[in-house]
Amino acid sequence: MRLDGRFSEVFRCGDDSGESKRILQIIAAVFSGMVGGIVVADPDGIIKMVNPAFTVITGYSAEEAIGQNPRILKSDRHGPEFYKTFWDSLLSQGKWEGRIWNRRKSGEVYPEWLSCHAIRNEDGEITDFVALFNDLSTVRFSGAGVALNYPFDRLSGLANRATFYSRFAGEIVRKSRAGRRLALAVLDINRFRNINDTLGHSAGDEVLRQVGARLSAHLGGRDRASRIGGDDFHILLPDVEGIEDISAQADKILSLFDEPISAGGGRFFISASIGISVFPDDGASAETLLKKADMAMHKAKEAGLNSFRFFTDELGRAASVNLMLETELRRGLEEKEFRLVYQPRYCLKTGRVSGMEALIRWHSPKRIISPLEFIPFAEETGLILPLGEWVINEACRKIARWTEEGAPPPEVAVNISTRQLHQKGLLDIFKGAVGRFSLPPSRLAVEITESGIMADLADSVRVLAGMREFGMKVYVDDFGTGYSSLNYLKRLPIDGLKIDKSFVDGVMTDKNDAAITRAVIGLGHALGMTVTAEGVETREQLEFLRQSGCDEIQGYLFSPPLPAEETFPFRNTENLALLWP
Repeated sequence: MRLDGRFSEVFRCGDDSGESKRILQIIAAVFSGMVGGIVVADPDGIIKMVNPAFTVITGYSAEEAIGQNPRILKSDRHGPEFYKTFWDSLLSQGKWEGRIWNRRKSGEVYPEWLSCHAIRNEDGEITDFVALFNDLSTVRFSGAGVALNYPFDRLSGLANRATFYSRFAGEIVRKSRAGRRLALAVLDINRFRNINDTLGHSAGDEVLRQVGARLSAHLGGRDRASRIGGDDFHILLPDVEGIEDISAQADKILSLFDEPISAGGGRFFISASIGISVFPDDGASAETLLKKADMAMHKAKEAGLNSFRFFTDELGRAASVNLMLETELRRGLEEKEFRLVYQPRYCLKTGRVSGMEALIRWHSPKRIISPLEFIPFAEETGLILPLGEWVINEACRKIARWTEEGAPPPEVAVNISTRQLHQKGLLDIFKGAVGRFSLPPSRLAVEITESGIMADLADSVRVLAGMREFGMKVYVDDFGTGYSSLNYLKRLPIDGLKIDKSFVDGVMTDKNDAAITRAVIGLGHALGMTVTAEGVETREQLEFLRQSGCDEIQGYLFSPPLPAEETFPFRNTENLALLWP
């Protein structure tokens, strides 16, 4: 195929001098020799010219491609939103650049890096579109023995970590010399895991591609942002005046999520959380600024959807405290500093102990640390998993010891957290502990909060159903403080509800608390469940609950949580009825 004639039509040099011919020859050599593909199309998008690499990559000869629309390469992996963003950028800014999936003539779908430009004449009218692309499929390059050091993330199209932090370090040096500020923003997509779990990883990849395209278009360049990994993006704000300016820029970035995403065959909204650190206020190195922006991002997640937070000294102190607590927590597990105490439950009809709840306590050498302090942190760090497994085994060990003594309680309930409930193999942990101590499964029960159940309702149904089938009972703890949805109550394999102490506290003084307590009792009975009132501390509360038909009570009126060796009178249910105060 001769290129000279076509080049003279597209590239006008203004005269027929030797210099102009030499320029055309150079352009023709580049066009023909490039490893990447080149496509030139007219304003209507009809292909006018392709280079030899186009044929090598796509499988279409020049004769097959010229006169066709580039849609012959369409892979069907991108939704309408992707192409809308593509054309909006191309027509408004004159260019679009990013990763795209296309299809070869053979039908094989492959990734490519595409850079497309709109060419305009002196009147501003588009005369041509020029597209340059590289095949990103690893098989093509590995087969040729070529290793590419590509500066961009192949999924989102943004700078890779090395490229981004190289520019970031350079900006720190420049701002330091000029006495100016810059900011680093760490952006995390909220609940991204749910997208992968429900729609599949291809949909998740498409979300990341679209987020990358939006960030690149908004920031005016793809080296000002980087997808560091997963759904974490780092963003450089190099020209900032102060807090108000940075806040305005963060708001604009969050506004990129106001439009829905098209992926997985549907359209849906996503949100993000942003943490911000500022040079030189928060540090003088990229590493320090990153750590502090990351702390601020986690604080933003606590504040709700589409929020941003700045790093503060309070966050730094909290991080230091958390680091010390994590170290102590790990040591406490190794040094066996944890203890279980047991609080009895009483049946209002028989006056006898109906079971016990195992509660964990941490006896650190320095102090006794409240569960309210360490349980949320253990959940956050993942240490709740080994800690929870220890609780299960320790409770079973104690039940076995009590059985040998001839005075086991009817059952012992252990609390499981959200993370425990949805960990892989939880039922196997229970089965292993019960088998290890030769116990009937009915001796063991679990308590889980509403919020823990609703974190993943389908998985909760599966896990809790397995526990009941094994022979264990399931109770919903702190009922009324979470979702309180009739829909989940009718679906879940639940044996009982535990009315939260906050309602029991007010049954004698607050008509709303009294009404809610009666309603929960009626609801539980209508669904065939046992209802237990927690935190009973006065005789008046006891009488109210008895008259309202409550099944069981638990609280300091009868017994605080006790060490195992002090529980015998309450475990000896065959001989000792409840002595009412």
